[in-house]
Amino acid sequence: MQTTKQEYRKFLNDNFKGLRLRKPLFYSWDFGIRFDLQMGETDTDEYFEEVARRASTIFQTAFDNSDQVFLVFIDYKYKRRKIRFSNFTFKQIDNLSKNEVSFSKEHRLYEPGDKFDIRNIAIIKLTPDRINHKNILTAIGHTDFGARQPRLEQNSFYTAKEVYFINIDKKLIFHMYDDRGLDIIAADKEILRPIYKKHNNWILDYDRKKIDRHFKKNVL
Repeated sequence: MQTTKQEYRKFLNDNFKGLRLRKPLFYSWDFGIRFDLQMGETDTDEYFEEVARRASTIFQTAFDNSDQVFLVFIDYKYKRRKIRFSNFTFKQIDNLSKNEVSFSKEHRLYEPGDKFDIRNIAIIKLTPDRINHKNILTAIGHTDFGARQPRLEQNSFYTAKEVYFINIDKKLIFHMYDDRGLDIIAADKEILRPIYKKHNNWILDYDRKKIDRHFKKNVL
């Protein structure tokens, strides 16, 4: 019987061969969509509410409650610090037990020549109905706005942290990088077409031409 870590690695190798899970996800794979989460004046309540609303809406389109999912939490390793079970992300998962979490490490993820570029990784296999995804996405949206962090629970800082939601059934990966936007990539572009059609107005204009080319048949 495979461990969660082994399942996760096999899934990536089978469906996203050669991909290293890191930012910017959109530019690391052939088939992807980059969404713009911003609207209105930055650093207002309305702005952050819209960021969270868009991210959560897209998440709900990409994931059904019955889907099998890997939640991958990546944290920059500093002074041998480990991922604590009491961290904010884990608190957003219903009835999470310690034996559900597999730990790993990734070396030189962003800096090939830096031996101190070490990331701690936690992998959890579960269904989306156990995840308070809106709280996680809201916290990610506040990453660059420290003054707003006290409104969230302690340990909610996402600076130097990344969260990836991997849909095993649909073979897609969802990553919100900050308040500006999120990326979704898939093993096959047809997996993305329903998401592309439903949320076309939120596609980031900077990358729209590139994205549209993938879906030039039946473009809205």
